[in-house]
Amino acid sequence: MKKLFYITLFASVNAVMLAQIPNAGFEVWQPASGYEYPANWGVLAQATNGAAVTCEKSTDKYSGNFAARLFTRDLVIARVPGLLFTGKLDVATQSVSGGFAYDQQPARLTGYYKYTPGVGDSCTVFGLLTRTLAGGARDTVATFFWRGGAAASYSPFSIPLTYRSNAKPDTALIVISSSKDPVAPALNSSMWVDALSFEGSVSISEPTSLLPVAVIPNPAQETIRLSVAYEGLLRVWLVDAAGQLVDNQLLYSGEALPVGHLPTGTYFLQVLDAQTLQPLGHASFQRR
Repeated sequence: MKKLFYITLFASVNAVMLAQIPNAGFEVWQPASGYEYPANWGVLAQATNGAAVTCEKSTDKYSGNFAARLFTRDLVIARVPGLLFTGKLDVATQSVSGGFAYDQQPARLTGYYKYTPGVGDSCTVFGLLTRTLAGGARDTVATFFWRGGAAASYSPFSIPLTYRSNAKPDTALIVISSSKDPVAPALNSSMWVDALSFEGSVSISEPTSLLPVAVIPNPAQETIRLSVAYEGLLRVWLVDAAGQLVDNQLLYSGEALPVGHLPTGTYFLQVLDAQTLQPLGHASFQRR
């Protein structure tokens, strides 16, 4: 009986561990050469050997002792955004992959933020839930995306997850940026973030009321066009078969979307309203 108790206790603790975002309140920080970074999170300075410090520990927090402050700044050769992520950053391809162990099916990601944008800028939080397939390939189970505007005091955000399958994930990836465009960020954008949490649960066997999205042509080589019964501006998020966000575009239904720069393979498209970021639909296409 005692042995059974400890086995049950271990299983319960392990399930709780897999259900949590590591260091979600940014209370624990690790020293590095010339900077600090939040434990269990990646920052741009790590990927650039300390050359691009765009994240710092802040006592201007929502709860606890600390928060993370991200800021967009000029370096000698480039302007770079403040980035915070739970995976690994490839500077050459500007993509983030990997994540932390997570096996739940939450309804939303919540947290608190403050934001002082540079000219025309906004901050973003996005990510994926993925699972490992036989042979080592990764499958995207769910996606989420949010864009935040100016906030002089800590304000809550709640980002719904959009599920593309009823499979159980094993990994979660979260990426937070002080600028909406990592290629051309606005100078001096500053974002404080604190108290992250996955909340709720979904019954993903139930159908989601999304619009059908047609991809023409499919397969494609240079460009595709999305046909969606929606008149507003769309934000299209492209994710590759490894679960990496590879492109993020604004367009209207019927407009051309360049894909010639992508390697051959299968891609998943998440289509959202550009202003509210409400999920509208999804599709996949083959780049050949």
